[in-house]
Amino acid sequence: MTTTMICRVCKRGTLREVVSRREFFPNKTTVSMELLRSQCDACGVVSTLSAQHADNLRRLAARKPQYGVQLMGEEYIALRKRYGLTQQQASKIFGKGLIAFSRYENEDSYPDTSTRLLIELAIARPDILKTLADRAEVTIPLWKERCADEKQMTAGQCQAATSSRAPITHA
Repeated sequence: MTTTMICRVCKRGTLREVVSRREFFPNKTTVSMELLRSQCDACGVVSTLSAQHADNLRRLAARKPQYGVQLMGEEYIALRKRYGLTQQQASKIFGKGLIAFSRYENEDSYPDTSTRLLIELAIARPDILKTLADRAEVTIPLWKERCADEKQMTAGQCQAATSSRAPITHA
């Protein structure tokens, strides 16, 4: 039995499921995905219902094997949101231009190998992220919260990462 949904915007039209295609280009290969949305037949507004969103997330996660070592856009988003960082703050932490993280998250471009490895290291070792942020003079808004809920991090690692660090100088 199909349930008819009325548009929440115009309250007149009926929502119809539409499929959109999104292409990603990790490792110079094309990964094509079909994503679900709903469109009102009266006002044309396009929205994503919760069930469609959940299905789209499953579809997007299923593409991971095709990425090899490359990170997916969702992984960059997860890192940034986990610590409450803006895209600009994340770009500054990793020494990139102001819109680099936006491009990584949208998969409009992918970081070079050294940047990808640095980001992977920061994901695996939050103390590395904190060190990079301190050196870039970026405050991590959710640092204390993440230290409190990270069982794999000992209190000593969080304490060491929050202490002031001497700047590196080159002779």
